[in-house]
Amino acid sequence: MVAPDLTPLAGLRIRTPRLELRLPSDAEIAELAAVAEAGVHPRDEMPFLVPWTDGAGTPSFRDDFAAFHRGLREHWTPASWNLECAVFLDGRPIGTQGVRAEAFAARRTVVTGSWLGARFQRRGLGTEMRTGILHLAFAGLHAEVAESGAFVTNPASARVSEKLGYAVTGDSDEAPRGMPVRHRHYRLTADAWRPADHVPVEVTGLRPCLPLFGL
Repeated sequence: MVAPDLTPLAGLRIRTPRLELRLPSDAEIAELAAVAEAGVHPRDEMPFLVPWTDGAGTPSFRDDFAAFHRGLREHWTPASWNLECAVFLDGRPIGTQGVRAEAFAARRTVVTGSWLGARFQRRGLGTEMRTGILHLAFAGLHAEVAESGAFVTNPASARVSEKLGYAVTGDSDEAPRGMPVRHRHYRLTADAWRPADHVPVEVTGLRPCLPLFGL
């Protein structure tokens, strides 16, 4: 199978009043790794299903971090894609906001995930960047459902979902560090998404990218 040409994705931009979301360059990925190493969450907590932040500070962390971002692009297909945007504040990367899907053309369902450097938290930026990616999903890609999740030990993430209108669909036990922790599942439908209730979002450069999303 011939790998798709991802060049159009380099021109995709999602802008909110304070933020810009786009694919990062290699140099910006290195900056993101430094932001992550400076701290994302307290050491005694783990908000991610995959405990990738446990590697922060190890000799291989930055190489592994960069390899993860390269891998998402190398394995991209229109039937299985993962757009991991860097989030920029005042021109500098402060975290990432991702959206991914399997068989999107048929299922019209996306899953989101994100992280912010600790020093950028508690400023409403998590809500703003999720709003941006949901606008891309619902207004740009015509998704019908967006899913997310948060450990019950991570109330900040849960508050973002609640503010944006998600409904709780159930719980599961997950063990990112070997001990079970309750993980709550959230679902937002296109009918429940009301863009006028949130900050304005501008998406540019999407049209040439549509075939890469299976559209």
